[in-house]
Amino acid sequence: MNKIYAFLLLPVLFLSCGKSKEPETMTLLTYNVGVFSKYEDDTTPQVADLIRKTGASLVALNELDSCNRRHSTYQLKELAAQLGDWSFQFASAFPYAGGAYGNGVVSRDKVLSRYKVHLPKSDGSEPRSIAVVETDRCVFASVHLDYVGENSQRDQVEALNDWFKAVYAGAKKPVFLCGDFNAEPDSEAIQLMRQGWTQLSGVDNTYSTKNPRKCIDYIFAYKAAAPVEVLSSEVLTAGTESFSDHFPVKVVVKF
Repeated sequence: MNKIYAFLLLPVLFLSCGKSKEPETMTLLTYNVGVFSKYEDDTTPQVADLIRKTGASLVALNELDSCNRRHSTYQLKELAAQLGDWSFQFASAFPYAGGAYGNGVVSRDKVLSRYKVHLPKSDGSEPRSIAVVETDRCVFASVHLDYVGENSQRDQVEALNDWFKAVYAGAKKPVFLCGDFNAEPDSEAIQLMRQGWTQLSGVDNTYSTKNPRKCIDYIFAYKAAAPVEVLSSEVLTAGTESFSDHFPVKVVVKF
């Protein structure tokens, strides 16, 4: 009896050990919010409501003020509070009006580590930065490239590639880089990005909301990290025209 019971149990144990982890889905959003005051006094509540409606768990944000004369509040912290005390990371690009200006990330997931990466100004208009967070599920970053020309954008892409290679090459979780690249799909900067990154978002126009004519906002996944599959991608145009001069971009991935 004992020998027969053991024999019958072995296939069950074998099947249990061989079960693979169920794939996860995640909604990502990138949005140049124009310091929450491009066309209205304060669009923070509207943006918070938009994020909740999209179901995004990670959001990259560009053009944020922090405790300066233009906006005395810590804008990213205020948005995170309105979302229900989400985690956040702000990366100042440069001092501005007695405070700072830069990029940020808000995360519904617990943040395990944070980074601020400074990018070279080169011959561009101003210094730039990347805000990076790592959670249990992924690495997620927000960047805003210079708008003056391709030389500065190229130098900034090369610098960010060097940083991600040093820190996250071979990562067992997905690595995402999102933001306003100030570069169209056929530009040198985006072509350079595509060498090391997979473009997850499309090429529909993201700028401007008053006269949509350019795609300059993107979501990328690092090729040297865990792969992802895109389930959907869209530019959110309906109802966001008065929030900023950029439309938000949403991508849903599976990994």
